[in-house]
Amino acid sequence: MPRGFPPLLDPADRHVAERFSYGVDARLADEVRAAGGGRAWFEQQLSGLVLESPRALAVATWFPELDLPAPLVRSMQEQGQRTVRETADELIARTFALRTLTRRHVHETMVDFWTNLLYVPAGEGRSWPWRADYDRVVRQHALGTFADLLRATVTHPAMTGYLTNDLNRKGALNENLGREVLELHTVGREAGYSERQVVDSSKILTGFTLDTTTTFRAGYDPQRHATGRVRVLDFTHRNADADGRPALDAYLEHLALHPSTARRLARRLAVRFVSDDPPRGLVREVAKAYRRSGSDIPTTLRALVDHPAFRRARWEKTRNPSDDVVHMARVLGLQPSGATDGSAFIWYLVRQAAAQGQVSFRWPTPDGWPEHGAGYLSASRVLRAWRSRYDVSGTAGPVLLSVDVPSKASQLPDQWPLTLAQVVDHQSQLLLGRAADKPLVRAVARTLDVPATTELAGPDDLSDQHYRLLRGTVLNAPRGLQR
Repeated sequence: MPRGFPPLLDPADRHVAERFSYGVDARLADEVRAAGGGRAWFEQQLSGLVLESPRALAVATWFPELDLPAPLVRSMQEQGQRTVRETADELIARTFALRTLTRRHVHETMVDFWTNLLYVPAGEGRSWPWRADYDRVVRQHALGTFADLLRATVTHPAMTGYLTNDLNRKGALNENLGREVLELHTVGREAGYSERQVVDSSKILTGFTLDTTTTFRAGYDPQRHATGRVRVLDFTHRNADADGRPALDAYLEHLALHPSTARRLARRLAVRFVSDDPPRGLVREVAKAYRRSGSDIPTTLRALVDHPAFRRARWEKTRNPSDDVVHMARVLGLQPSGATDGSAFIWYLVRQAAAQGQVSFRWPTPDGWPEHGAGYLSASRVLRAWRSRYDVSGTAGPVLLSVDVPSKASQLPDQWPLTLAQVVDHQSQLLLGRAADKPLVRAVARTLDVPATTELAGPDDLSDQHYRLLRGTVLNAPRGLQR
């Protein structure tokens, strides 16, 4: 290997970083090596002691209105100063920016996982003023325990509004949230609960209030709580007090630790981070760790990563469009620097994800986006992804606005002369983490209409157009959408 080429991560180390980040760029590769390998890096990430990057911290200043209290957001909307769509779009753009700039990779991937499981869309008519705060709550609990996360999200005003639990009260039960807590958030239909038990689940959840038309204030009213003995699966409670929150806490704790919840979460984690059809033995061991730890999320993730099935699953997952556009930006070293208007690069990433058929927080139903990667491999999606890579692989262009773009020289070898084939190999190692094979070298040579044996004296021998085409073609290599 010529001098000046980036050192390759061990495949096992890279595998951990690929699954629990939005793209292994040069900095992340260095951090994995500095930690002592992928597993040690993963443990550092779980510790919560990794400092966030200054760039990621600055993202909050791009969207200051997202942190305003719900009544004020609503008032601004009534006065024509703020639209529902603006609030939703800014939350999505902020999320994309954080994924692109973060150093807290495992935390960010788990925020994504939990917001998709405990799903509340952005811009939904009854929940939108609280949706940004809902994101804050998920972030707070993303690496804590699932029991705490479940309590915090199920009782949050965004969930209350989205699943109409404010209409669920003594004498007029509304079963939306009571049903989804069972079906989607915890045990699943396979647990075998009855319709009568759905009613009792809803009964436990009564008491929460929400003004969706005037004040947009949320709270709890004991006078709305339906008392009386309840039974859901093997959970029973007298539910005799007007303030039903202690009963609800006990109920959600029970559901969080239920064996069916453990199995469902273990399988969903395995589908997300291992393969679309994970081995039953893996699911069983992860579920066991989950229950033994009292739903501790780091302990559960350790069991998943330490299982042989995880180590064997390289290249078995397809990135969804939202993940992929962020991955593209990260490995190319593109760092968004603002979101001043629709021309900013971060908005381009959001539009590209939409064009490819999937944007975080835009799924229309409470079950969240599918975790199976195979569903994101349509021909039209692949072609759009290929085109977007060529759009952003150069040093300048109409979509590269409000973004820091690394110089050509910084992304190319520092030891010359080199053949075109060697430059392709360098870029493959830098962008894909693996050496270039002969088909990739031939594809680049054909795209540039330059023989692979052509000797280049330095970066200036590679025109800006050839540089863009070279990097775009490397990113479009087979397995380019897989991790």
